[in-house]
Amino acid sequence: MRQPILGIPPDGLVQVESAGASRYNGLEVSVTKRFTKGLQFLASYTYSKTLDTDAAQVNTTSGGNAITIGNQNDPRARYGPTDYSRPQRLIISYVYDLPGPTNKEGALRMLLSGWSLAGVTTFQSGQYITVLGTNPTNVFGISEDRASVAPGCNGHYVTSGAVDKKLSDYFNASCFMAPAVITSDGGTGFGNSGVGIARGPDQRNWDLAIIKKTGVKWPSEGSNIEFRAEMFNAFNTPQFSNPDNSFTSPTFGQISSTAVAARIVQFALKYNF
Repeated sequence: MRQPILGIPPDGLVQVESAGASRYNGLEVSVTKRFTKGLQFLASYTYSKTLDTDAAQVNTTSGGNAITIGNQNDPRARYGPTDYSRPQRLIISYVYDLPGPTNKEGALRMLLSGWSLAGVTTFQSGQYITVLGTNPTNVFGISEDRASVAPGCNGHYVTSGAVDKKLSDYFNASCFMAPAVITSDGGTGFGNSGVGIARGPDQRNWDLAIIKKTGVKWPSEGSNIEFRAEMFNAFNTPQFSNPDNSFTSPTFGQISSTAVAARIVQFALKYNF
């Protein structure tokens, strides 16, 4: 501030810019089967693309700290797929009452009838990833930047093969380099890689429940005892988190965690009356 204003100190000010652009295009399809003949399901599919200018944070304090990513004066360079977007997503929920015996009586009939299977199945694409890094020699004073694409890179930014085979080298490291030097004293410009140029691991998850209802006559005819075995990530499918996307980090391209926990099984017993 050029001139002090009574009651407002000239330091400790926060500068925030609310500006940007976003665009969403998508196709949504759903199929519903109402409960008939023991079966009910809902299948929903989304095919979409979300683009925006990446989250530019300008937070300047009295200490002179600035948190920005790339060239804030070039919206086109910051425009690309959002990091939370999943291009394809299929979710199916279902309940199926298994057919019971029709010619059995007594204990055998009670044992074999009243079984159901329910669940939610999710298939979804991986999230878009922007390769970032620390650039302390940036001549414009912006230390958080995108990487530059190395000469000769064929555009395959992700290592080929199954995810569990590339947990330590998810990215094709030879495709990335520090921004080019543009001054005689070693100062660098901005990285030239785009926003959302890579895709993280996809997810394939099954949550299932096996249900057994046994009718009882007390306190009323409609009473039953319900046993449930619920399995989250039923097939124990590894579903990995995104890799480290900082090309200046020693763990660049490494995946160190999962997005969904290993299989969890829980049991429940209910008395419905």
